[in-house]
Amino acid sequence: MKSVIIVHHHEITLKGDNRRFFERQLMKNVRTALTGLLPSSSVGGGYGRFVIHLEEQSEVDKIVERLTFVFGLANICVGVEVEQNLDVFCDTAKKLLESQSFKTIRVHTTRSDKKFPHGSMAVNAKVGEALCQHFNVRANLKEPDETINIEIADNTAYVYRAKLKGAGGLPSGVSGKVVSLLSAGFDSPVASWKIMKRGASVIFVHFHSMPYTSQHSVDQVRQITEVLTKYQFTSKLYIVPFADLQNEIVLQTPQSLRVILYRRFMVRIAEEIAHREKAEALVTGESVGQVASQTLRNIRNIEVAVTLPILRPLSGTDKEETMALARRIGTHDISKEPYDDCCSFLAPRKPETWSNYKEIQQAETKLNIQQLVEAAISKISIEHFSFPPKSV
Repeated sequence: MKSVIIVHHHEITLKGDNRRFFERQLMKNVRTALTGLLPSSSVGGGYGRFVIHLEEQSEVDKIVERLTFVFGLANICVGVEVEQNLDVFCDTAKKLLESQSFKTIRVHTTRSDKKFPHGSMAVNAKVGEALCQHFNVRANLKEPDETINIEIADNTAYVYRAKLKGAGGLPSGVSGKVVSLLSAGFDSPVASWKIMKRGASVIFVHFHSMPYTSQHSVDQVRQITEVLTKYQFTSKLYIVPFADLQNEIVLQTPQSLRVILYRRFMVRIAEEIAHREKAEALVTGESVGQVASQTLRNIRNIEVAVTLPILRPLSGTDKEETMALARRIGTHDISKEPYDDCCSFLAPRKPETWSNYKEIQQAETKLNIQQLVEAAISKISIEHFSFPPKSV
């Protein structure tokens, strides 16, 4: 028996003629995720699954943890590779269950190698009977305490107990680039993660109002970027000083329109970055009706400031759903810490909730839009992140 981890593909099993493209990218991502833990040659396989051959001193828990961040995987299964033999299946299953406590059992077999003479149902019956007799338990096909999985593949077979749920979605890097407006709050990190899950590579842009606000939001965003980089392996973070531009808006325009004008300039700057990065779209954490700037009218009046599409993965998501996802992906505890929101700096007491586009246009005639955008971009700093860390 050889110790292995079997990882099954998620959505790419439904792809047509370009399936090989998705599989190659997924293979590359799995190998990248395991950098420093296993050599690339340990990862093999192809149609529907990859098989990771473990070494004697392999750190299985760390390997499994890394794999849970890889988009494109349906599940992760720690087991063994054995020869195609019914008696071997029975003996292997007994060994896998020796230290477990259970009263009911199910055997589930898939047989892609049709040369193996016994069908899946026959294998289930044979192995199930052996396990029930050996452990004095009974079969339960609906809600068993334990399940033994057997995969009969080309000239080999795999036996394992549990399936750990993978990240799902599409492999990172197959859908092009997007630029995400990232704050230290709950919403934008989750929105970024959701678009990553669709195979997009996300470039982050954070706006801050220092020195009028503290350094804390920038530090939090760095931590959030580190967490999100686990899902796409490399990240770039643009940090944009925004206070000078905000001061111009405060001095020259109506108070009620400030936040909308802030947002219009943010997406303009993000679009310029997107053009430089050859990105296809912008991403925000907006949810319809959640705050004053996110009414449908205001969303519309902000979006028309740019030509690139703005993706809003959370548009129909409520706060509780977003926070649950934040806990799942690992950004919640960072985002719950107090921080200075850029859009809260010099925010009006009564922000406009249903803005008039002509009034916005009139307000912006008092501003040199291109000059303000270029001035902000000239002060940008860029930071790079990688996972696993290059020092590993």
